[in-house]
Amino acid sequence: DYYIYVQKDTSGQKSAIANSAILILGCVFLTGSIVFLVIADIIVKPLTRLTNALKELSNGNYDVRVDNVGQDEISKFNQMARQLAKQDETRQKFISDISHEFQTPLTSIQGFANILKEEDLPKEQRVKYANIILYNSKRLSSLAKNMLQLTLLDREEIELEISTYSLIEQMNRVISTQENQAMEKNIEIEFQVPKKDIVIDGDEQRLEQVWTNIVSNAIKYTNDGGLITISMKKTSKEVEVSIEDTGIGMSKEVVSHIFERFYREDKARNVEGNGLGLAIVKSIVDLHNGKIDILSQVDVGTVFIVKLPIEKQKFMNRLKL
Repeated sequence: DYYIYVQKDTSGQKSAIANSAILILGCVFLTGSIVFLVIADIIVKPLTRLTNALKELSNGNYDVRVDNVGQDEISKFNQMARQLAKQDETRQKFISDISHEFQTPLTSIQGFANILKEEDLPKEQRVKYANIILYNSKRLSSLAKNMLQLTLLDREEIELEISTYSLIEQMNRVISTQENQAMEKNIEIEFQVPKKDIVIDGDEQRLEQVWTNIVSNAIKYTNDGGLITISMKKTSKEVEVSIEDTGIGMSKEVVSHIFERFYREDKARNVEGNGLGLAIVKSIVDLHNGKIDILSQVDVGTVFIVKLPIEKQKFMNRLKL
């Protein structure tokens, strides 16, 4: 017996399907390669620019910037570079200021020391020049001490010695130590004593330095016959101390820079000081988690307002951080 099977020849279709599949796979591979290269270019180019910029930054070039980096994390590089540039500018200015502050008294000491070597110098002049040398040496000592204290405050290496004490008694001590300086200029210091005692928790020694610096500054920049008014009040959350003078006052521009190190207004350059006192004040107040505000008007006067939290825990938590 014979059987005949009839079947359609599909070999051509299979070959066409295979060719189509190969073509599709080739197109997919080519398209994927192109997309991969485009994406890689988008990702790699900014990273390459960022790497090169970081090398420049590590070499001290703080003016370097990365362009067209979008709004992602890489874009924060420019912000970081600007901050570093600002810090470097501040550091350079600090070095310049401190060099000037040290050079002035050193030049005076060297000059008058050479004069004192003259044997025929009258006794009165010898004593005068010796006093000038002594004054400038004390100025250098004060400058070095303040700089060291600011460095420690910045690094938060100073541990506050917290105690509970009377703020009114402390302010009376500060006023008594500044009375002679005020009397020389016929300046009256009026302390508006609260009816009830105000007791606070804080570093008594360092807060006393805050009031001393502010009152001393008020005396320096108040004309003869002026008035300094000190007041304080206590709320449920904080203690507020206000020290107001009838001095030369400050412009808004000066107030915005007043806590910067070595910053002194041009018209106040002839007043004794080194421009570090208020920077120390701000650091101590910050360590107590307090705030300090300034209200001032040129040729009218200035008010320093210091606010300190009553609860010790509020700034003790900060110290632990």
